[in-house]
Amino acid sequence: MRKETKHETSAGRVRTYAVASVKYLSATDVVQRIKACLGAEGMDVDALFAKAGLEWFEHGTQGQRAADLLALSDQFSMLWESLAAASGDALIGFRVFAPDPLSWLGVLGHLMLASPTLRQAADSLTRYMPLVSPVVRATIEPKADRVRVGLNLVGGARTVPQARYDFTWNLLLATMRFVGSRPDLKPALVEYAYPAPVDTAPYARWFGCPVRFGAPANALEFANADITAPIPTANPLAAEGLFRLLDERLAQAERTSVAARVRELLPAMIDQGGALRDAVARRLAISERTLQRRLADEGTDFSTLVDEVRRTIAQQYLGSDRISVKNLSYKLGFADPSAFHRACLRWFGKAPGEFQQDRLNAHGQAAVNGTTGATGPASASRRSG
Repeated sequence: MRKETKHETSAGRVRTYAVASVKYLSATDVVQRIKACLGAEGMDVDALFAKAGLEWFEHGTQGQRAADLLALSDQFSMLWESLAAASGDALIGFRVFAPDPLSWLGVLGHLMLASPTLRQAADSLTRYMPLVSPVVRATIEPKADRVRVGLNLVGGARTVPQARYDFTWNLLLATMRFVGSRPDLKPALVEYAYPAPVDTAPYARWFGCPVRFGAPANALEFANADITAPIPTANPLAAEGLFRLLDERLAQAERTSVAARVRELLPAMIDQGGALRDAVARRLAISERTLQRRLADEGTDFSTLVDEVRRTIAQQYLGSDRISVKNLSYKLGFADPSAFHRACLRWFGKAPGEFQQDRLNAHGQAAVNGTTGATGPASASRRSG
């Protein structure tokens, strides 16, 4: 269903936004920005995307969005590492930009424009960030005379490179400047949870404020006078409608079948030697407790899903003689073959060896029937004739 939201600016102009088809995964926008900015400089960005396993993002599509969010995050971390290495520029994250700083936010960007102050716009950004990028954890907290905005880019096996934070801070700052119509907006302090580079001066020049390295977390701090400044395009009526829409989207995302995503992840994890609940939760970028709650809401639990996937894999492998029953039991993560034996009795009503033999016999008979089936009916016809 198509929904439209009207946003009247302070100059009286009315913008109508079609929000039915907005894609909230910001990775698509990031891909387009990198290719446009760095490709224009002569870098072979397509090769670097392929090296990071992101070639399926070609044409800016997200049709193959990964169920494993941490794996996707790791791929983008590898991409930024490769971009920095290929360019020889440690500050490459600051070189990627776009004419429209709100393009990565979709409807959330319009809500920020309709907000009364930059502080409230930042509040909305942190609240609805899961709709934009599930691997970005944003926080906002008041201090004595400042407001601190923290970001944590969640990764899996690969450390998130600093260039990726440079890009994210640059993007966030450009967004705040655009929303507040404050091109001169500067943070009061920037903190990086990374060792200081040999030369920190470029960072101070870029942000226009002190920059600290080796901090406990990555954060920007804004003076209260700046963050509480009014937004020229503030529109309480439009903001109210956009809040309702984004709350609906957030609730819809909560209702998306977590069980289906877990089923997508389990085969590879079982094959790699384990399917622990905490590991699956990390890959979905949610807490273990949230995983348990959402699965319970869907009428299932983690152990049941593991059992279902094991049964499916066992049925596939027992339909051939490519692997021994003993090796299959370990492949599926059973402690010993006897545990696998009991599971097969529960799944199929037969021991694994017996079930495998029955399947092989059935396949063999089907092959024989397939060979003779062309003459059988004709022979029967001749006999009856």
